[in-house]
Amino acid sequence: MEQPNHISHLPISLDSAQEILLAHTPVPEGEYPLLPLLEALNCIAGEDLDARIDLPPFDNSPLDGFALRHTDSAGASKDRPIFLRVIETIYAGDVPHKPLDPGECARVMTGAPLPEGATCVIPFEDTDNRPDLVGIFHALELYQNYRFHGEDMPQGKRILSKGERITGAHLGILAAQGFTGIPVFARPRVGILSTGTELMSGPEPLIPGKIYDSNRYLLAARVIALGAEPVFSSNTADDPAIIAKAVEALRETCDCIVSTGGVAVGEHDYMPQVGEHIHAEQLFRQVQMKPGGWVTALYKEKKIILCLSGNPFAAAMSFDLLAAPVIRRLAGAAQVMFPRITGVMQEPFPRSSPRGRFLYARREGTEVFLPQAGYVAGSLASLIGCNCILPIPPGTPSLKRGDTVTLIPL
Repeated sequence: MEQPNHISHLPISLDSAQEILLAHTPVPEGEYPLLPLLEALNCIAGEDLDARIDLPPFDNSPLDGFALRHTDSAGASKDRPIFLRVIETIYAGDVPHKPLDPGECARVMTGAPLPEGATCVIPFEDTDNRPDLVGIFHALELYQNYRFHGEDMPQGKRILSKGERITGAHLGILAAQGFTGIPVFARPRVGILSTGTELMSGPEPLIPGKIYDSNRYLLAARVIALGAEPVFSSNTADDPAIIAKAVEALRETCDCIVSTGGVAVGEHDYMPQVGEHIHAEQLFRQVQMKPGGWVTALYKEKKIILCLSGNPFAAAMSFDLLAAPVIRRLAGAAQVMFPRITGVMQEPFPRSSPRGRFLYARREGTEVFLPQAGYVAGSLASLIGCNCILPIPPGTPSLKRGDTVTLIPL
């Protein structure tokens, strides 16, 4: 691993920066609170959860129609239907009262349990749908239109593994199993601090020379999606003492801090001085990535303070590549780095990248598209619809339509 340089601004590699941050990030320990299902969304599971019952719990019909023995439908056609006696109607939530004998059928609704002896279901539209003696218009095969118990989720199958992020699909399956709560890792608290005298918050009318703060909401949304809780500080002016006070206040109650602004080499780029004010260790000052390469990483009392660019686009990129792995580890995730996937470019990126760069992109299946708003450096609009990052290695002359590329899914 490359060692951070505390004196020069020489950038370290992205891999080294990630390794340094994760080496300084503690793995959460302790008890796992039981949260109601909806409150557990996006949290990290604190233990393995397996299916308690077969899902569905009984053989049932996937459609509205007639349950019958498939052998009773042999040779049926619309010109020469086979007639079966309807012995009962079964709705979802009912229990069948009698088994089917040869020549009999039961009217069933979607989700209704199937009677003993039934081996298939024919939809209403393939019959004359008479109430007592129904005509079957074609032959069916064994278990055609037949849903077996346990087909969706058999008892004992793993639903959720410890360290896995809880999604809406997990909630649906767990609810169908009768779970009302999930043991989870506690949500880490992530302090968010926007710095800059130019910043304002709505709904006050915009003053000439000022801008509204977008970083607070852009990064908070990412924090929430990672299963963490954003904790806001008031925006601060470009004053290292004021910023240091805000950072220390956040550090008291948060597991890590993400700030934006003041990280390059301009006159008001004070974040390295802030580190000196609070007696924090500087882990690194710059990373070999574009955009978002100016990043000051500070460390004090087992907590990381990651200072990102004030440019929203650059802040988003450095957050996704540097802050997100830290937050995933604090949240208890078993996998803190997203696996790499591949895709095929559907449009060119004609710019050369002598030092390498990272683009936001949209992947649909294996097809990769650049942002709908077009690639404009620093454009917030170009983030819309993107679901992956496209790393372009140093020395790449351009990307052509049809090129296979490596992607980082978000």
